Amino acid sequence: MTRGDTEVKLSPKGFTLLELLMRRPGEVLSRSEMLEHAWDFAYDGDSNVVDVYIRYLRDKVDRPFGRESIKTVWGVGYRLMNA
Repeated sequence: MTRGDTEVKLSPKGFTLLELLMRRPGEVLSRSEMLEHAWDFAYDGDSNVVDVYIRYLRDKVDRPFGRESIKTVWGVGYRLMNA
């Protein structure tokens, strides 16, 4: 994927989560919604894995560009603001 003119390489899981956020901009997505969408139904880990991938996404698509487009909604989940 690209941000502006810069190529950004994401893992397949990271891309899947970013795509989910981009399809529902401004909408708060819970960790469980993100788990259901991006992980196999048989996944038996905890929702902390979503937090890890959100950090990964922020490191790839936000911080290098001086942006904060992926917002945490404490106790609920995450939302993608104007990128």
